[in-house]
Amino acid sequence: MESTGVPRMECLNALLHRFGESVRHFFRAEQRSHLFSPLFHLPGRLIVGSYCYYEHLVPLLRQVARQMPPEALAHRVKRLGARPNEINANSLLLGYLNGREQRRLLGHRVADDLEEIAFLLDFWTRFLSAYRADGQLLPEESGFTLPVLEARMLEMLLPELHPEPEPARRQRMRRALATLELFAFVFNGEARVGLFHHGPYPQPDGTCVLIKELVGLQDDFYSWAEESVRLPVAHVACLLLVKDVEVRIGLFGSLRTEPREYAQNVVACGLFTAAGEDVCPLALEELEEIAAHAAEAQMRLYRHFLTWDDRRRIAYGAELYGNLLRVFGDQVGLGPDFHREIRERFRESTDRHLEAVLAGEPPAILRHIAETTGEIYSPLA
Repeated sequence: MESTGVPRMECLNALLHRFGESVRHFFRAEQRSHLFSPLFHLPGRLIVGSYCYYEHLVPLLRQVARQMPPEALAHRVKRLGARPNEINANSLLLGYLNGREQRRLLGHRVADDLEEIAFLLDFWTRFLSAYRADGQLLPEESGFTLPVLEARMLEMLLPELHPEPEPARRQRMRRALATLELFAFVFNGEARVGLFHHGPYPQPDGTCVLIKELVGLQDDFYSWAEESVRLPVAHVACLLLVKDVEVRIGLFGSLRTEPREYAQNVVACGLFTAAGEDVCPLALEELEEIAAHAAEAQMRLYRHFLTWDDRRRIAYGAELYGNLLRVFGDQVGLGPDFHREIRERFRESTDRHLEAVLAGEPPAILRHIAETTGEIYSPLA
């Protein structure tokens, strides 16, 4: 695909089809089309966030591209703890296309801006093909793999792995990681954007490395991210060396394994945290201390979210989607002014669409993804 100008229509439509098929598989396998939460209006948040992207993503992302080409940005973040990652890149495209299709499904006239869509698809393609170590774009097209780290980086980490601990310590580690995963889920407004799997990384002896990362644990972009709910570290990674395990990683870093319970297949493991470009081993006792902070912070978040009214339970989608975008700006040095512009632009979209969502605008895009046998995203005419 060309990096300048508007590519041929068939190239754009081929990319829309490829991404749409991946979205179809992911949403149906994960049952993401049936969203429910006692705390948040999940379909409403998706609609509002998608409209924010559809109406404002491209001019904001152009600012990022002017600072740094997507390939250079991708190479900068091919390390533990760094964002944007695959979740961020795919979320931008998903949100924009969901907003576009939602309008179309509701019967609104959608006049596609070919140059705008071409830019977005070009940025996504160039970023992911450089970010992934195999040059591919989508997990399905590479046997459900997501290799990110280069061999030299893995070679530095492997000596830090230790033989699988005895059952008691293994249980302590699993419990602490589960506590952190739940915190990341709640902190992000019941979105799984803070949990990221990548790999597998095959080793010469037939084993492979699977990596689980928890990111954004100190994010301050959200209005609810007060000091009392930010953790002592921004990132935690668990590296597992496993044998006789089939690892499948899908869109947005989701993980499936065969066997499903693979604790007995773990040969060695290691805990790490990243601060900037530095990666440091993390002791189990340190992980448990971080998890204790997370458990307390999670309860504070629950109490805070319970005070929200119906409008707030939808409108927060603008902050969630804004946070996924702002990390692109952070990596290229755009800083607080870029954060402010995201908030202002997304607030404008939220103010314009919130009443309709409150009044019952259906999440037509979710039903469409769940049920259609045709194209998920309408081809460009």
